Amino acid sequence: MKIKNKYFGEVEYMPQEIIRFPEGLFGFEDHKEFLPIPFEEGADTLICLQSLHEEELSFVLLNPFLFFADYDPEISEADRHAIGSPRDEDISYYTIGVIRETIADSTVNLKAPIAVNIRTRDARQIILEDPAYTFRHYLGEPERKEE
Repeated sequence: MKIKNKYFGEVEYMPQEIIRFPEGLFGFEDHKEFLPIPFEEGADTLICLQSLHEEELSFVLLNPFLFFADYDPEISEADRHAIGSPRDEDISYYTIGVIRETIADSTVNLKAPIAVNIRTRDARQIILEDPAYTFRHYLGEPERKEE
């Protein structure tokens, strides 16, 4: 199968690579199937999440743990159930980023990460209760360290 992407042109993929959002993403509830395309082969630092049904719709995802070592999302039981009740080690978390000219000016949404069941490829965007996480956290901000 093939799809066009604004960053990579035409991309071939297999059906088992698709990530399904039964409820869509916040603000994009009608879009349920996406293809994750890593910006660097074999790495999950930056990923383009491409809609399978609208060529112009894609998001830049970041692996939050590579930028924020103390990031600790806690998934609710309802959210866990929505993606198939996976074990903690079967959940991957990604955050939606807005990449600007400099990394310091770029932001990431730590408040509403995407939780992916790596076994079923079902996913859900969740909202975390922790007030330390914001919808627009600057990548240039220093990490918060425990004293």
